Amino acid sequence: MKKTKTAFITFFPTIPDNMGSSTVVNSRFNSWPYQKKLFQLSHIKKINNKNLKTIFIGKENPLNKIFSLPILIFSVFSYLKNSENKTIVIEGASWIFYSFFVFLFLKFLLPNSKIIYISHSIESEIRKKFSNTFIYLLTKYLERLMFKYVDISTSVSKYEKNKIKKIYNISTALYPNAININYKTEKNKIKQDYIFYSGSYLYKPNKKAIDYLNSNIMPSLLKKYPKLKLVLTGGGFKKKYPWIINKKIVPKKDLYNLIYHSKCVCVPLDFGSGTRIKIIEALSIGAIVISSQKGIEGIELDKKNPPYIIKNGNKFIKIINYVIKNNKIIKKKSIKSKNYYLKKYSMKNITDNFLKKYL
Repeated sequence: MKKTKTAFITFFPTIPDNMGSSTVVNSRFNSWPYQKKLFQLSHIKKINNKNLKTIFIGKENPLNKIFSLPILIFSVFSYLKNSENKTIVIEGASWIFYSFFVFLFLKFLLPNSKIIYISHSIESEIRKKFSNTFIYLLTKYLERLMFKYVDISTSVSKYEKNKIKKIYNISTALYPNAININYKTEKNKIKQDYIFYSGSYLYKPNKKAIDYLNSNIMPSLLKKYPKLKLVLTGGGFKKKYPWIINKKIVPKKDLYNLIYHSKCVCVPLDFGSGTRIKIIEALSIGAIVISSQKGIEGIELDKKNPPYIIKNGNKFIKIINYVIKNNKIIKKKSIKSKNYYLKKYSMKNITDNFLKKYL
């Protein structure tokens, strides 16, 4: 068999694994059967080993990332240059400029390589809502080129696949966000009753959801459950409220423990793109999920026992009250449904199917 190598590229810290995107990338990387190496830009730690190359950027900002891209490109080139079958996987959970710049130069340096762009979301939709007009238009232009000219471009759900087709008139390969999860229930590390939300406060959709929890949901719930807490993970939140337990960024094992033992995972998002991996994780370990329609968009649900989907924000408090009151009964149903999600969103199964079809 010809020597086959795959280079995975991320423009954010994948190891340590402390956010949804890094969980997806690690699951995909570990499920990939060929010789492989992960190349990451990181502001957290400089970790290097046989399967990982970190380009340390110091402080997290766009300029530091842009100045580090030539080092990243050279590192990938050095790894792949002597391989007969070269595959490059660019994980698109960052600004499209980084992805397009790297794609352009690696295609020139390694013309016989196969380049796969893994779309985690439709980035132009996010930039349209949260960035200025110039950044939005530049993002949309580069995203169109990326989808069009890479060898394979992907989408995370049928919903996003159809949306990309509508916006860019380009057909993408379906490669859903998925995970490899093996969680064994452990003793609850927090004694108080709590509801749970995970996501960096520095990401604007998460900021809006967390602010909504603190201003609209928790004050009402505390009238009936005065000792109830809101547990946050993901970092970036610095405000003080008497009901908040701020865990910041936690190891994956601790994260699953917090999710599993919560009264519910509450996701009042009013904007999003891609699929929320934290919801897939929660459903896969048997936690109770209460989400807005937007929060759970793109996830194929167990029709026998679906999570609670709130179409009207005013109903969040009513449903959370019901879930807290009937927690043991509802939790049993959620645990019963977890095997559906473990199978449906197994990264190993999804990757095997993807490779058979496209590689």
